[in-house]
Amino acid sequence: MNSLLEIPASLIRNIIDIFLVFLFIYNIYKLIRHTRATPVIMGMTILFVVSIVSKLLKLETVTWIFEGFSAYVLIAIIVILQPELRRLFYRLGETRLYRLLFQTRNVPIEEILQACQQMMDEKTGALMVIVNHIGLRHLAEGGIPLQANLTKELLISIFYGENPLHDGAVIIEGSQIISAATYLPLSSSSRLKKTHGSRHRAGLGISEESDAISIVVSEQKRKISVCYMGEILESVDPIKLKSLLTAFNNDRLNNEWQNQYGGQT
Repeated sequence: MNSLLEIPASLIRNIIDIFLVFLFIYNIYKLIRHTRATPVIMGMTILFVVSIVSKLLKLETVTWIFEGFSAYVLIAIIVILQPELRRLFYRLGETRLYRLLFQTRNVPIEEILQACQQMMDEKTGALMVIVNHIGLRHLAEGGIPLQANLTKELLISIFYGENPLHDGAVIIEGSQIISAATYLPLSSSSRLKKTHGSRHRAGLGISEESDAISIVVSEQKRKISVCYMGEILESVDPIKLKSLLTAFNNDRLNNEWQNQYGGQT
């Protein structure tokens, strides 16, 4: 006990300081890996290392150049990592009190499951986006407003090939379909494969920009993919999809997602 008391307070502060910085950097890394920001951050890291070496070697001209750029580095990081930082702050702010104040509305699970199953059987492609805590009204306004009760029949009819609304995404808010034929930001993540089409890119893209969960039904492979927080889970069977949607309704989606996604990666 005495030996512990003899540890200098400054050493304890330094350990805590290093641990907190490591934790922050690690979480940033988890958010930016497999995104378009990764090569940019790597480039900045290389420049940072070069600047340190130039100071150690007393290369005055190189040091002067890097000191001139240093004022713009923070602004560049904020601009480049805007989606990733937004997701980080969302996760930091997702406390129990926050969840109580901003409870998401339940989605009709069976209607979605039955629609997905039938569309897979009939080789019908679909993209459904379920609003979580972060609203998507700004995107919904760019589509065709519906404000209709979500039913299996309505979902299937929207994505039927001859329907003019089939192109784009359906945005779901609770038990309501608030818009159809909605165009979403496309992802350029390295998680995507060459075989992934525009629906997968859009589904992953909206998950990078918000905390929404998107469901992609592939008309060619007849498989379901689910995107959440910039990650994509492929070949999701109806049982796993039901578990994710149930977790969404119970506001424990993060835990269920880690259970399922962790097993795939």
